[in-house]
Amino acid sequence: MKRIAFILTILCTIGVSVQAQKYEIKYDDNFKKQGVVDPNGKLIIPIEYHWCEIPYDLSKEPLIRVHDFDNTVAAFSLKGKQLTPFHQYEGIDYTPYGFIGRNYKTNPTSMWMGFLSLEGKEILPCEFSYILPKENFIEVQKRTPSKTLHGLYTHQGKELIPCNYGHLIYYKHCILVSISGSLLDQGTEGIYSMQGELIVPCKYNILRASSEDCSYEMFEIRQGKENKSFVVFNENGELAVPFNMYQGIEHADNSNRLLYTVLKDGKWGLWYQDKEIMACQYDAPIKFSNDVATVKKDGEAKLIKNPLKDASQILIAESKTDTKKKVKGPAVSRYPKPDSDVDSNIPVAKKQAENTFAFIICNENYPDAPVPYSLNDGRMFLEYCKKTLGIPEKNINLYEDATYGNIITAVEKMKSVADAYDGEASIIFYYAGHGFPDEKQSTAYLLPIDGNASDITTTGYSLAKFYKELAAMKLKSSVVFLDACFSGAKREDEMLASSRGVAIKVKDEAPQGNMIVFSAAQGDETAHQLEEKHHGLFTYYLLKELQATEGDVDMGTLTEYVTKQVKRQSVVINNKKQTPKVNASTALAGSWQNLKLK
Repeated sequence: MKRIAFILTILCTIGVSVQAQKYEIKYDDNFKKQGVVDPNGKLIIPIEYHWCEIPYDLSKEPLIRVHDFDNTVAAFSLKGKQLTPFHQYEGIDYTPYGFIGRNYKTNPTSMWMGFLSLEGKEILPCEFSYILPKENFIEVQKRTPSKTLHGLYTHQGKELIPCNYGHLIYYKHCILVSISGSLLDQGTEGIYSMQGELIVPCKYNILRASSEDCSYEMFEIRQGKENKSFVVFNENGELAVPFNMYQGIEHADNSNRLLYTVLKDGKWGLWYQDKEIMACQYDAPIKFSNDVATVKKDGEAKLIKNPLKDASQILIAESKTDTKKKVKGPAVSRYPKPDSDVDSNIPVAKKQAENTFAFIICNENYPDAPVPYSLNDGRMFLEYCKKTLGIPEKNINLYEDATYGNIITAVEKMKSVADAYDGEASIIFYYAGHGFPDEKQSTAYLLPIDGNASDITTTGYSLAKFYKELAAMKLKSSVVFLDACFSGAKREDEMLASSRGVAIKVKDEAPQGNMIVFSAAQGDETAHQLEEKHHGLFTYYLLKELQATEGDVDMGTLTEYVTKQVKRQSVVINNKKQTPKVNASTALAGSWQNLKLK
Protein backbone atom coordinates (compact mmCIF):
# COMPACT_ATOMS: atom_id res chain seq x y z
CA MET A 1 0.00 0.00 0.00
CA LYS A 2 2.85 2.38 0.84
CA ARG A 3 4.38 1.66 -2.57
CA ILE A 4 1.09 2.45 -4.33
CA ALA A 5 0.71 5.69 -2.38
CA PHE A 6 4.29 6.63 -3.23
CA ILE A 7 3.67 5.99 -6.95
CA LEU A 8 0.44 8.01 -6.85
CA THR A 9 2.30 10.87 -5.20
CA ILE A 10 4.90 10.81 -7.95
CA LEU A 11 2.25 10.74 -10.67
CA CYS A 12 0.30 13.58 -9.08
CA THR A 13 3.31 15.79 -8.61
CA ILE A 14 4.47 15.11 -12.18
CA GLY A 15 1.02 16.10 -13.47
CA VAL A 16 0.98 19.20 -11.28
CA SER A 17 4.45 20.29 -12.29
CA VAL A 18 3.21 20.85 -15.85
CA GLN A 19 0.24 22.93 -14.70
CA ALA A 20 1.91 24.79 -11.85
CA GLN A 21 4.09 27.08 -13.92
CA LYS A 22 6.81 24.38 -14.29
CA TYR A 23 7.72 24.21 -10.62
CA GLU A 24 9.02 20.66 -10.26
CA ILE A 25 9.54 18.11 -7.55
CA LYS A 26 13.07 16.79 -7.23
CA TYR A 27 14.04 13.49 -5.50
CA ASP A 28 17.12 12.05 -3.93
CA ASP A 29 18.75 8.97 -5.44
CA ASN A 30 16.62 6.64 -3.34
CA PHE A 31 13.31 8.46 -4.05
CA LYS A 32 12.81 8.92 -0.29
CA LYS A 33 13.25 12.68 -0.02
CA GLN A 34 11.86 15.57 -2.05
CA GLY A 35 12.62 19.19 -2.82
CA VAL A 36 11.43 21.81 -5.36
CA VAL A 37 13.05 23.66 -8.25
CA ASP A 38 11.58 26.86 -9.74
CA PRO A 39 10.86 27.48 -13.46
CA ASN A 40 14.50 28.61 -13.90
CA GLY A 41 15.78 25.28 -12.62
CA LYS A 42 16.97 26.76 -9.31
CA LEU A 43 16.59 24.51 -6.27
CA ILE A 44 14.51 26.65 -3.90
CA ILE A 45 13.53 23.94 -1.38
CA PRO A 46 16.30 21.50 -0.48
CA ILE A 47 15.81 17.76 -1.13
CA GLU A 48 15.40 16.74 2.49
CA TYR A 49 11.68 16.50 3.14
CA HIS A 50 9.17 13.65 3.11
CA TRP A 51 7.17 15.12 0.27
CA CYS A 52 6.30 18.44 -1.34
CA GLU A 53 2.92 19.61 -2.61
CA ILE A 54 2.57 22.20 -5.37
CA PRO A 55 -1.03 23.53 -5.76
CA TYR A 56 -2.63 23.06 -9.17
CA ASP A 57 -3.40 26.79 -9.57
CA LEU A 58 -0.66 28.94 -8.07
CA SER A 59 -2.61 32.12 -8.83
CA LYS A 60 -5.18 31.03 -6.25
CA GLU A 61 -2.75 29.38 -3.81
CA PRO A 62 0.68 31.04 -4.16
CA LEU A 63 2.57 28.66 -1.85
CA ILE A 64 4.26 25.27 -1.66
CA ARG A 65 3.32 22.86 1.13
CA VAL A 66 6.27 20.89 2.45
CA HIS A 67 5.67 17.81 4.61
CA ASP A 68 8.25 16.59 7.09
CA PHE A 69 8.77 12.99 8.23
CA ASP A 70 6.78 13.56 11.44
CA ASN A 71 3.66 14.25 9.33
CA THR A 72 3.73 18.01 9.99
CA VAL A 73 3.61 20.59 7.22
CA ALA A 74 4.99 24.07 6.61
CA ALA A 75 4.19 26.68 3.96
CA PHE A 76 6.94 28.00 1.71
CA SER A 77 6.78 30.96 -0.67
CA LEU A 78 7.33 30.49 -4.40
CA LYS A 79 10.84 31.81 -3.84
CA GLY A 80 11.56 29.12 -1.29
CA LYS A 81 11.20 31.18 1.89
CA GLN A 82 9.74 29.23 4.81
CA LEU A 83 6.61 31.04 6.00
CA THR A 84 5.21 28.80 8.75
CA PRO A 85 7.01 26.53 11.23
CA PHE A 86 7.33 22.74 11.08
CA HIS A 87 6.26 20.38 13.89
CA GLN A 88 3.13 22.42 14.68
CA TYR A 89 0.53 21.81 11.97
CA GLU A 90 -0.61 18.78 10.05
CA GLY A 91 -2.33 20.85 7.42
CA ILE A 92 -1.99 24.39 6.02
CA ASP A 93 -4.75 26.21 4.09
CA TYR A 94 -4.12 29.46 2.24
CA THR A 95 -6.54 32.42 2.32
CA PRO A 96 -5.98 35.99 1.02
CA TYR A 97 -5.89 37.13 4.68
CA GLY A 98 -3.52 34.53 6.13
CA PHE A 99 -2.95 30.81 6.72
CA ILE A 100 -5.22 28.40 8.55
CA GLY A 101 -3.20 25.79 10.45
CA ARG A 102 -4.80 22.40 11.25
CA ASN A 103 -3.78 19.56 13.55
CA TYR A 104 -5.20 16.62 15.46
CA LYS A 105 -2.66 16.50 18.27
CA THR A 106 -4.69 18.24 20.95
CA ASN A 107 -7.64 15.92 20.34
CA PRO A 108 -7.08 12.85 18.10
CA THR A 109 -10.80 12.49 17.42
CA SER A 110 -11.29 15.95 15.89
CA MET A 111 -9.42 18.60 13.94
CA TRP A 112 -8.36 21.92 15.51
CA MET A 113 -7.49 25.13 13.72
CA GLY A 114 -5.35 28.21 14.29
CA PHE A 115 -4.60 31.31 12.21
CA LEU A 116 -1.32 32.79 11.00
CA SER A 117 -0.51 35.96 9.10
CA LEU A 118 0.83 35.70 5.55
CA GLU A 119 4.27 36.29 7.07
CA GLY A 120 3.81 33.24 9.29
CA LYS A 121 3.16 35.01 12.61
CA GLU A 122 0.72 33.11 14.83
CA ILE A 123 -2.40 35.23 15.27
CA LEU A 124 -4.76 32.67 16.87
CA PRO A 125 -3.61 29.47 18.58
CA CYS A 126 -4.73 26.07 17.30
CA GLU A 127 -7.72 25.73 19.62
CA PHE A 128 -10.75 26.34 17.42
CA SER A 129 -12.90 23.77 15.66
CA TYR A 130 -13.44 26.08 12.68
CA ILE A 131 -11.95 29.32 11.38
CA LEU A 132 -13.41 31.43 8.58
CA PRO A 133 -11.36 34.52 7.65
CA LYS A 134 -13.43 37.37 6.16
CA GLU A 135 -12.49 40.73 4.70
CA ASN A 136 -12.75 42.67 7.97
CA PHE A 137 -12.45 39.99 10.65
CA ILE A 138 -12.07 36.28 11.44
CA GLU A 139 -15.03 34.19 12.54
CA VAL A 140 -14.13 31.34 14.91
CA GLN A 141 -16.10 28.39 16.25
CA LYS A 142 -15.71 25.99 19.16
CA ARG A 143 -17.75 22.83 19.36
CA THR A 144 -19.04 21.68 22.73
CA PRO A 145 -21.02 18.50 23.45
CA SER A 146 -24.27 20.47 23.30
CA LYS A 147 -23.73 23.21 20.71
CA THR A 148 -21.29 25.19 18.57
CA LEU A 149 -20.11 28.56 19.89
CA HIS A 150 -19.18 31.50 17.65
CA GLY A 151 -16.94 34.54 18.05
CA LEU A 152 -14.99 37.17 16.09
CA TYR A 153 -11.39 38.40 16.01
CA THR A 154 -9.59 41.04 13.98
CA HIS A 155 -6.89 40.00 11.51
CA GLN A 156 -4.38 41.09 14.16
CA GLY A 157 -5.85 38.74 16.77
CA LYS A 158 -7.83 41.23 18.85
CA GLU A 159 -11.03 39.74 20.23
CA LEU A 160 -14.10 41.59 18.93
CA ILE A 161 -16.82 39.21 20.09
CA PRO A 162 -16.07 36.44 22.63
CA CYS A 163 -16.55 32.88 21.40
CA ASN A 164 -19.60 32.44 23.62
CA TYR A 165 -22.50 32.83 21.22
CA GLY A 166 -24.64 30.24 19.52
CA HIS A 167 -25.38 32.38 16.47
CA LEU A 168 -24.05 35.42 14.59
CA ILE A 169 -25.87 37.39 11.90
CA TYR A 170 -23.94 40.04 9.96
CA TYR A 171 -25.53 43.32 8.95
CA LYS A 172 -24.02 46.28 7.19
CA HIS A 173 -23.13 48.21 10.35
CA CYS A 174 -23.43 45.75 13.22
CA ILE A 175 -23.62 42.09 14.24
CA LEU A 176 -26.58 40.44 15.93
CA VAL A 177 -25.61 37.73 18.42
CA SER A 178 -27.60 35.08 20.23
CA ILE A 179 -26.66 33.09 23.33
CA SER A 180 -28.83 30.27 22.03
CA GLY A 181 -28.00 28.27 18.94
CA SER A 182 -31.35 29.30 17.49
CA LEU A 183 -32.71 32.78 16.89
CA LEU A 184 -36.17 31.39 17.61
CA ASP A 185 -35.35 31.20 21.34
CA GLN A 186 -36.79 34.14 23.26
CA GLY A 187 -34.73 36.68 25.20
CA THR A 188 -31.28 35.61 24.03
CA GLU A 189 -30.23 38.24 21.48
CA GLY A 190 -27.93 41.26 21.58
CA ILE A 191 -26.06 43.62 19.23
CA TYR A 192 -22.35 44.37 18.79
CA SER A 193 -20.89 47.19 16.74
CA MET A 194 -18.35 46.35 14.03
CA GLN A 195 -15.68 47.63 16.44
CA GLY A 196 -16.62 45.03 19.07
CA GLU A 197 -18.63 47.28 21.40
CA LEU A 198 -21.60 45.61 23.05
CA ILE A 199 -24.50 47.91 22.15
CA VAL A 200 -27.42 45.78 23.38
CA PRO A 201 -26.97 43.07 26.05
CA CYS A 202 -28.04 39.51 25.21
CA LYS A 203 -31.43 39.41 26.93
CA TYR A 204 -33.78 40.72 24.28
CA ASN A 205 -35.66 39.71 21.16
CA ILE A 206 -34.41 41.77 18.25
CA LEU A 207 -36.08 42.43 14.92
CA ARG A 208 -34.40 44.31 12.10
CA ALA A 209 -36.88 46.90 10.87
CA SER A 210 -37.10 46.91 7.09
CA SER A 211 -36.15 50.14 5.33
CA GLU A 212 -35.93 51.23 1.73
CA ASP A 213 -32.87 53.27 2.65
CA CYS A 214 -30.07 50.77 3.09
CA SER A 215 -27.61 53.38 4.39
CA TYR A 216 -29.35 53.40 7.77
CA GLU A 217 -30.08 50.28 9.82
CA MET A 218 -32.80 50.22 12.47
CA PHE A 219 -33.46 47.45 14.97
CA GLU A 220 -36.50 46.97 17.17
CA ILE A 221 -35.62 45.57 20.59
CA ARG A 222 -38.24 43.88 22.73
CA GLN A 223 -38.30 42.52 26.24
CA GLY A 224 -41.66 40.92 26.79
CA LYS A 225 -44.79 42.24 25.11
CA GLU A 226 -44.73 45.82 26.37
CA ASN A 227 -41.12 46.96 26.81
CA LYS A 228 -39.71 48.13 23.49
CA SER A 229 -36.74 50.22 22.35
CA PHE A 230 -34.77 50.91 19.18
CA VAL A 231 -31.22 51.16 17.91
CA VAL A 232 -30.29 52.99 14.68
CA PHE A 233 -26.92 53.02 12.87
CA ASN A 234 -26.16 55.76 10.35
CA GLU A 235 -24.52 55.41 6.94
CA ASN A 236 -21.04 55.61 8.49
CA GLY A 237 -21.75 52.75 10.87
CA GLU A 238 -21.97 55.12 13.84
CA LEU A 239 -24.62 54.71 16.49
CA ALA A 240 -27.14 57.40 15.55
CA VAL A 241 -29.88 56.48 18.05
CA PRO A 242 -28.50 54.76 21.16
CA PHE A 243 -30.20 51.88 22.90
CA ASN A 244 -33.03 52.83 25.28
CA MET A 245 -33.32 56.43 24.02
CA TYR A 246 -36.74 55.94 22.41
CA GLN A 247 -39.60 53.55 22.94
CA GLY A 248 -41.01 53.96 19.45
CA ILE A 249 -39.82 54.98 15.97
CA GLU A 250 -41.92 55.35 12.84
CA HIS A 251 -41.45 57.05 9.47
CA ALA A 252 -42.83 60.57 9.63
CA ASP A 253 -42.78 61.34 5.90
CA ASN A 254 -43.09 58.82 3.09
CA SER A 255 -41.17 61.15 0.78
CA ASN A 256 -38.17 61.25 3.15
CA ARG A 257 -37.37 57.89 4.71
CA LEU A 258 -34.73 59.42 7.00
CA LEU A 259 -37.24 61.57 8.89
CA TYR A 260 -38.64 59.65 11.85
CA THR A 261 -41.24 60.40 14.49
CA VAL A 262 -39.90 59.17 17.83
CA LEU A 263 -41.52 58.29 21.16
CA LYS A 264 -39.96 59.18 24.50
CA ASP A 265 -41.72 59.07 27.85
CA GLY A 266 -45.12 58.87 26.17
CA LYS A 267 -44.58 61.89 23.90
CA TRP A 268 -43.67 62.07 20.21
CA GLY A 269 -41.12 64.28 18.43
CA LEU A 270 -38.97 64.24 15.27
CA TRP A 271 -35.52 62.80 14.58
CA TYR A 272 -33.39 63.36 11.48
CA GLN A 273 -29.77 62.52 10.67
CA ASP A 274 -28.39 61.76 14.12
CA LYS A 275 -30.33 64.47 15.93
CA GLU A 276 -33.69 65.12 17.56
CA ILE A 277 -34.93 68.14 15.60
CA MET A 278 -38.27 68.52 17.36
CA ALA A 279 -38.64 67.79 21.06
CA CYS A 280 -40.90 64.92 22.13
CA GLN A 281 -44.01 66.85 23.15
CA TYR A 282 -46.97 65.57 21.15
CA ASP A 283 -49.57 62.98 22.13
CA ALA A 284 -49.45 60.91 18.92
CA PRO A 285 -46.99 60.09 16.10
CA ILE A 286 -46.25 62.98 13.72
CA LYS A 287 -47.19 62.10 10.14
CA PHE A 288 -46.63 64.61 7.31
CA SER A 289 -48.69 64.82 4.17
CA ASN A 290 -47.70 67.55 1.71
CA ASP A 291 -45.32 68.82 4.43
CA VAL A 292 -48.13 69.43 6.93
CA ALA A 293 -49.06 67.30 9.94
CA THR A 294 -51.93 67.39 12.40
CA VAL A 295 -50.64 66.98 15.95
CA LYS A 296 -52.14 66.96 19.41
CA LYS A 297 -50.52 68.43 22.46
CA ASP A 298 -52.27 68.02 25.80
CA GLY A 299 -55.43 67.15 23.88
CA GLU A 300 -55.44 70.31 21.71
CA ALA A 301 -55.06 69.76 17.95
CA LYS A 302 -53.06 72.02 15.67
CA LEU A 303 -51.19 71.98 12.37
CA ILE A 304 -47.41 72.09 12.05
CA LYS A 305 -45.11 72.38 9.03
CA ASN A 306 -42.29 70.04 8.12
CA PRO A 307 -39.20 71.59 9.78
CA LEU A 308 -36.98 70.31 6.96
CA LYS A 309 -38.79 72.42 4.40
CA ASP A 310 -39.00 76.17 3.78
CA ALA A 311 -41.91 77.24 5.97
CA SER A 312 -42.74 80.22 3.73
CA GLN A 313 -43.40 77.83 0.83
CA ILE A 314 -45.89 75.66 2.74
CA LEU A 315 -49.47 76.85 2.75
CA ILE A 316 -51.81 75.46 5.39
CA ALA A 317 -55.33 75.35 4.02
CA GLU A 318 -58.42 75.53 6.18
CA SER A 319 -58.44 72.45 8.37
CA LYS A 320 -61.26 70.44 9.88
CA THR A 321 -59.28 70.19 13.10
CA ASP A 322 -60.29 72.43 15.97
CA THR A 323 -57.46 74.91 15.88
CA LYS A 324 -57.27 78.68 16.09
CA LYS A 325 -53.93 78.90 14.29
CA LYS A 326 -54.08 81.25 11.32
CA VAL A 327 -52.55 80.66 7.94
CA LYS A 328 -48.98 81.95 8.08
CA GLY A 329 -47.31 83.72 5.20
CA PRO A 330 -43.85 85.31 5.15
CA ALA A 331 -42.29 86.19 8.49
CA VAL A 332 -43.63 89.40 10.03
CA SER A 333 -41.14 91.94 11.36
CA ARG A 334 -41.86 94.03 14.45
CA TYR A 335 -39.38 96.69 13.26
CA PRO A 336 -39.70 99.51 10.67
CA LYS A 337 -39.48 98.51 7.03
CA PRO A 338 -36.33 99.21 5.03
CA ASP A 339 -36.43 102.81 3.76
CA SER A 340 -32.81 103.95 3.70
CA ASP A 341 -30.68 105.08 0.78
CA VAL A 342 -29.55 101.49 0.02
CA ASP A 343 -33.14 100.26 -0.19
CA SER A 344 -33.90 102.18 -3.37
CA ASN A 345 -32.08 102.91 -6.62
CA ILE A 346 -30.70 99.40 -6.70
CA PRO A 347 -28.46 98.92 -9.76
CA VAL A 348 -29.53 96.30 -12.31
CA ALA A 349 -26.99 93.98 -13.95
CA LYS A 350 -26.86 93.76 -17.73
CA LYS A 351 -26.47 89.98 -17.81
CA GLN A 352 -27.51 87.02 -15.72
CA ALA A 353 -25.14 84.95 -13.58
CA GLU A 354 -26.74 81.61 -14.46
CA ASN A 355 -24.24 79.52 -12.49
CA THR A 356 -24.36 81.51 -9.26
CA PHE A 357 -26.69 80.49 -6.43
CA ALA A 358 -27.60 82.44 -3.30
CA PHE A 359 -28.76 80.99 0.03
CA ILE A 360 -30.05 83.62 2.43
CA ILE A 361 -31.04 82.99 6.05
CA CYS A 362 -32.46 85.88 8.06
CA ASN A 363 -33.56 85.01 11.59
CA GLU A 364 -35.28 87.81 13.46
CA ASN A 365 -38.18 86.54 15.53
CA TYR A 366 -36.46 84.51 18.23
CA PRO A 367 -38.98 83.91 21.03
CA ASP A 368 -36.97 85.64 23.77
CA ALA A 369 -34.36 87.69 21.93
CA PRO A 370 -35.32 89.07 18.50
CA VAL A 371 -32.59 90.38 16.20
CA PRO A 372 -33.57 93.88 15.02
CA TYR A 373 -33.75 94.33 11.24
CA SER A 374 -32.56 90.84 10.29
CA LEU A 375 -35.54 90.39 7.97
CA ASN A 376 -34.77 93.76 6.37
CA ASP A 377 -31.17 92.66 5.89
CA GLY A 378 -32.00 89.33 4.29
CA ARG A 379 -34.74 90.67 2.05
CA MET A 380 -32.64 93.53 0.73
CA PHE A 381 -29.61 91.30 0.24
CA LEU A 382 -31.90 89.15 -1.90
CA GLU A 383 -32.81 92.21 -4.01
CA TYR A 384 -29.15 93.00 -4.59
CA CYS A 385 -28.42 89.37 -5.51
CA LYS A 386 -31.27 89.39 -8.00
CA LYS A 387 -30.82 92.83 -9.51
CA THR A 388 -27.22 93.96 -9.00
CA LEU A 389 -25.42 90.61 -9.14
CA GLY A 390 -27.74 89.25 -11.84
CA ILE A 391 -28.51 85.99 -10.05
CA PRO A 392 -31.69 84.46 -11.53
CA GLU A 393 -34.61 84.47 -9.09
CA LYS A 394 -34.89 80.69 -9.39
CA ASN A 395 -31.30 80.43 -8.11
CA ILE A 396 -32.03 82.41 -4.94
CA ASN A 397 -33.19 80.60 -1.80
CA LEU A 398 -34.57 82.68 1.07
CA TYR A 399 -35.19 81.21 4.53
CA GLU A 400 -36.92 83.62 6.90
CA ASP A 401 -36.92 82.68 10.61
CA ALA A 402 -35.21 79.43 9.68
CA THR A 403 -35.53 76.39 11.92
CA TYR A 404 -32.80 73.81 12.40
CA GLY A 405 -34.58 71.73 9.77
CA ASN A 406 -34.56 74.67 7.34
CA ILE A 407 -30.80 75.01 7.70
CA ILE A 408 -30.38 71.30 6.99
CA THR A 409 -32.59 71.71 3.92
CA ALA A 410 -30.49 74.65 2.70
CA VAL A 411 -27.25 72.69 3.05
CA GLU A 412 -28.73 69.66 1.30
CA LYS A 413 -29.87 71.87 -1.60
CA MET A 414 -26.35 73.32 -1.85
CA LYS A 415 -25.01 69.78 -2.16
CA SER A 416 -27.52 69.02 -4.92
CA VAL A 417 -26.55 72.16 -6.84
CA ALA A 418 -22.84 71.34 -6.52
CA ASP A 419 -23.40 67.78 -7.74
CA ALA A 420 -25.53 68.91 -10.69
CA TYR A 421 -23.12 71.62 -11.85
CA ASP A 422 -19.97 69.54 -11.30
CA GLY A 423 -17.59 72.32 -10.30
CA GLU A 424 -19.08 75.09 -12.44
CA ALA A 425 -21.39 76.61 -9.80
CA SER A 426 -20.61 79.38 -7.30
CA ILE A 427 -22.49 79.79 -4.02
CA ILE A 428 -23.10 82.93 -1.98
CA PHE A 429 -24.31 82.23 1.57
CA TYR A 430 -25.67 85.06 3.70
CA TYR A 431 -26.73 84.77 7.35
CA ALA A 432 -28.25 87.42 9.60
CA GLY A 433 -29.32 86.33 13.06
CA HIS A 434 -27.91 85.12 16.33
CA GLY A 435 -24.64 83.27 16.54
CA PHE A 436 -23.74 81.66 19.82
CA PRO A 437 -20.67 80.07 21.41
CA ASP A 438 -20.23 76.73 23.10
CA GLU A 439 -18.56 77.94 26.29
CA LYS A 440 -16.69 74.67 26.96
CA GLN A 441 -15.10 74.38 23.52
CA SER A 442 -15.23 78.08 22.49
CA THR A 443 -16.70 77.02 19.17
CA ALA A 444 -19.28 78.92 17.13
CA TYR A 445 -22.83 77.94 16.19
CA LEU A 446 -25.60 79.45 14.08
CA LEU A 447 -28.74 79.66 16.20
CA PRO A 448 -31.92 78.46 14.42
CA ILE A 449 -35.18 80.15 15.28
CA ASP A 450 -36.20 77.02 17.24
CA GLY A 451 -32.77 76.62 18.85
CA ASN A 452 -31.96 76.93 22.52
CA ALA A 453 -28.92 78.96 23.52
CA SER A 454 -28.55 76.98 26.75
CA ASP A 455 -28.30 73.76 24.72
CA ILE A 456 -26.42 75.14 21.73
CA THR A 457 -24.42 72.00 20.86
CA THR A 458 -27.66 70.07 20.39
CA THR A 459 -29.99 72.69 18.90
CA GLY A 460 -27.48 74.94 17.08
CA TYR A 461 -25.78 74.39 13.72
CA SER A 462 -22.01 74.15 14.08
CA LEU A 463 -20.13 76.70 11.99
CA ALA A 464 -17.20 74.27 11.68
CA LYS A 465 -19.56 71.60 10.39
CA PHE A 466 -21.05 74.03 7.88
CA TYR A 467 -17.61 75.04 6.56
CA LYS A 468 -16.63 71.38 6.25
CA GLU A 469 -19.82 70.55 4.35
CA LEU A 470 -19.41 73.54 2.04
CA ALA A 471 -15.74 72.71 1.39
CA ALA A 472 -16.66 69.14 0.45
CA MET A 473 -18.88 70.40 -2.37
CA LYS A 474 -17.38 70.62 -5.84
CA LEU A 475 -17.77 74.37 -6.43
CA LYS A 476 -16.04 77.06 -8.46
CA SER A 477 -16.13 79.32 -5.39
CA SER A 478 -18.12 79.94 -2.23
CA VAL A 479 -18.50 83.25 -0.40
CA VAL A 480 -19.98 83.41 3.11
CA PHE A 481 -21.33 86.63 4.66
CA LEU A 482 -22.12 86.44 8.39
CA ASP A 483 -23.94 89.41 9.93
CA ALA A 484 -23.76 87.80 13.34
CA CYS A 485 -21.39 87.66 16.24
CA PHE A 486 -20.59 84.56 18.26
CA SER A 487 -19.81 86.10 21.63
CA GLY A 488 -23.25 85.50 23.14
CA ALA A 489 -24.35 89.14 22.81
CA LYS A 490 -27.29 90.72 20.98
CA ARG A 491 -27.17 93.58 18.49
CA GLU A 492 -28.31 95.83 21.35
CA ASP A 493 -25.24 94.79 23.44
CA GLU A 494 -27.23 92.82 26.01
CA MET A 495 -26.17 89.25 26.68
CA LEU A 496 -28.31 86.69 24.89
CA ALA A 497 -27.56 83.96 27.37
CA SER A 498 -24.37 83.04 29.16
CA SER A 499 -23.81 81.39 32.47
CA ARG A 500 -20.84 83.70 33.01
CA GLY A 501 -22.65 86.85 31.92
CA VAL A 502 -19.70 88.00 29.81
CA ALA A 503 -18.89 87.95 26.11
CA ILE A 504 -17.00 84.87 24.99
CA LYS A 505 -14.18 84.82 22.47
CA VAL A 506 -14.60 81.85 20.14
CA LYS A 507 -12.00 80.06 18.06
CA ASP A 508 -11.59 81.05 14.43
CA GLU A 509 -12.99 78.30 12.23
CA ALA A 510 -10.74 77.87 9.21
CA PRO A 511 -12.50 77.84 5.82
CA GLN A 512 -11.49 75.09 3.39
CA GLY A 513 -11.73 74.53 -0.36
CA ASN A 514 -12.33 77.65 -2.50
CA MET A 515 -14.04 79.58 0.29
CA ILE A 516 -14.03 83.14 1.64
CA VAL A 517 -15.79 84.07 4.89
CA PHE A 518 -16.54 87.72 5.66
CA SER A 519 -17.87 88.17 9.21
CA ALA A 520 -19.44 91.23 10.82
CA ALA A 521 -17.32 91.04 13.97
CA GLN A 522 -14.48 89.10 15.49
CA GLY A 523 -13.46 87.68 18.84
CA ASP A 524 -15.75 88.78 21.67
CA GLU A 525 -17.20 91.78 19.79
CA THR A 526 -20.88 92.43 19.07
CA ALA A 527 -22.40 92.86 15.59
CA HIS A 528 -24.45 96.06 15.98
CA GLN A 529 -27.42 97.52 14.16
CA LEU A 530 -27.61 100.89 12.42
CA GLU A 531 -30.84 102.17 13.88
CA GLU A 532 -31.38 105.14 11.58
CA LYS A 533 -30.96 102.94 8.48
CA HIS A 534 -33.07 100.01 9.79
CA HIS A 535 -30.29 97.53 8.98
CA GLY A 536 -27.47 95.72 10.62
CA LEU A 537 -24.34 97.90 10.53
CA PHE A 538 -22.36 95.32 8.57
CA THR A 539 -25.11 94.61 6.04
CA TYR A 540 -25.82 98.30 5.44
CA TYR A 541 -22.25 99.02 4.32
CA LEU A 542 -22.11 95.76 2.37
CA LEU A 543 -25.15 96.88 0.38
CA LYS A 544 -23.80 100.45 0.17
CA GLU A 545 -20.66 99.28 -1.65
CA LEU A 546 -22.59 96.96 -3.95
CA GLN A 547 -24.83 99.89 -4.82
CA ALA A 548 -21.94 102.29 -5.44
CA THR A 549 -20.00 99.86 -7.63
CA GLU A 550 -23.06 98.33 -9.30
CA GLY A 551 -21.77 94.98 -8.05
CA ASP A 552 -18.61 95.22 -10.17
CA VAL A 553 -16.23 95.03 -7.22
CA ASP A 554 -13.60 92.56 -6.15
CA MET A 555 -13.58 91.04 -2.67
CA GLY A 556 -10.45 92.93 -1.68
CA THR A 557 -12.06 96.31 -2.34
CA LEU A 558 -15.43 95.29 -0.92
CA THR A 559 -14.07 93.96 2.37
CA GLU A 560 -11.68 96.91 2.78
CA TYR A 561 -14.52 99.43 2.38
CA VAL A 562 -16.97 97.59 4.67
CA THR A 563 -14.36 97.00 7.37
CA LYS A 564 -13.24 100.65 7.34
CA GLN A 565 -16.80 102.02 7.57
CA VAL A 566 -18.03 99.56 10.20
CA LYS A 567 -15.01 100.17 12.45
CA ARG A 568 -15.53 103.94 12.28
CA GLN A 569 -19.30 104.07 12.61
CA SER A 570 -19.42 101.54 15.42
CA VAL A 571 -17.17 103.70 17.57
CA VAL A 572 -18.99 106.93 16.64
CA ILE A 573 -22.57 105.62 16.96
CA ASN A 574 -22.35 102.80 19.48
CA ASN A 575 -19.16 103.74 21.33
CA LYS A 576 -18.20 100.09 20.81
CA LYS A 577 -15.56 98.35 18.77
CA GLN A 578 -16.75 96.21 15.86
CA THR A 579 -14.19 94.87 13.42
CA PRO A 580 -15.30 92.81 10.42
CA LYS A 581 -12.94 89.98 9.54
CA VAL A 582 -12.01 88.09 6.38
CA ASN A 583 -11.00 84.43 6.51
CA ALA A 584 -9.92 82.85 3.25
CA SER A 585 -9.07 79.21 2.68
CA THR A 586 -5.48 78.18 2.06
CA ALA A 587 -6.28 77.55 -1.59
CA LEU A 588 -7.26 81.23 -2.05
CA ALA A 589 -4.70 82.75 0.32
CA GLY A 590 -2.98 84.80 -2.38
CA SER A 591 -5.85 85.41 -4.76
CA TRP A 592 -9.10 85.94 -2.84
CA GLN A 593 -8.82 89.73 -3.12
CA ASN A 594 -9.32 89.50 -6.90
CA LEU A 595 -12.45 87.36 -6.71
CA LYS A 596 -15.67 89.08 -7.82
CA LEU A 597 -19.27 88.27 -6.94
CA LYS A 598 -20.32 88.57 -10.58
